[in-house]
Amino acid sequence: MTVRIKNVAIIGLGLLGGSLGMALRKSSYHRLGWARRGEVRKWALENDVIDESCDDIKDLLAKADLTVLCLPIPQIMEYIETFAECWRPGTVVSDIGSVKEVVVNCGEKFLIPRGVAFVGGHPMAGTEKSGPEAAFEKLYANAEVFITATRNTSAEALGSVRKFWETVGTKVVEIPVREHDILVAHTSHISHIVALALTEAVLDCDPETRALRYSGCATGFRDTSRITSSSPSMWREIIENNQPAILEVVREFEKRYEKLGRLIENKEYDSLEAEFAKGKELRDAWIEYKTR
Repeated sequence: MTVRIKNVAIIGLGLLGGSLGMALRKSSYHRLGWARRGEVRKWALENDVIDESCDDIKDLLAKADLTVLCLPIPQIMEYIETFAECWRPGTVVSDIGSVKEVVVNCGEKFLIPRGVAFVGGHPMAGTEKSGPEAAFEKLYANAEVFITATRNTSAEALGSVRKFWETVGTKVVEIPVREHDILVAHTSHISHIVALALTEAVLDCDPETRALRYSGCATGFRDTSRITSSSPSMWREIIENNQPAILEVVREFEKRYEKLGRLIENKEYDSLEAEFAKGKELRDAWIEYKTR
């Protein structure tokens, strides 16, 4: 059983929120949308990103059957607490934050006592760009979306959030809150830390050397360093709110990196080649899974 959802409020119309509105263009949902800046709300209406907006977010939340908070993690929690009284009992609130434990705890604390269901969500989609101008309709196509269930989660609300994400062509995976945060530390967060270290190792040098390295960096560097161009403040917030899990995977990475360094130092090239072969096999299997 699912809760009947007609009006969906998208709060935050940047890359993720704007792309979500675009992906819902041919759906049966009525798209309410809100952004802090009036010019962004105007742009969203003019470009068929949303169907309706207003100046006062409280009025919008009062109309919503399902609200998706497409905001940075601190703002998601701030909005839940600040506007908790605006949502009608029986409605559902979700989010797109890449860390779940702190967000879900906040949602359940402030919303469940008011009869509002909260279901944590995290679409594994995005680019290194941000802002409304970066949004595009196919961002969520075939992406996997994690939704979280706790002992306090309404089965009906969970079903509604699942159906919503399936509408935009995603694959929905239910996962416990803590398990989610450990998982994304390994599959997403560490990649940004490694890309940062790589970028600094190559380009954090004197201007003359950097100019020469600019010439020497080609597609390999471009591809492996791409996500270093993501929002610094966003990644500070993600790591701050998932510090124990991220620290664990950083330590795991250090062990593997140091092992490769020892193989090179000791000229154990057969063993090094075996590691390259292992890595290739692991990545090729992942690519095959993603293209099924």
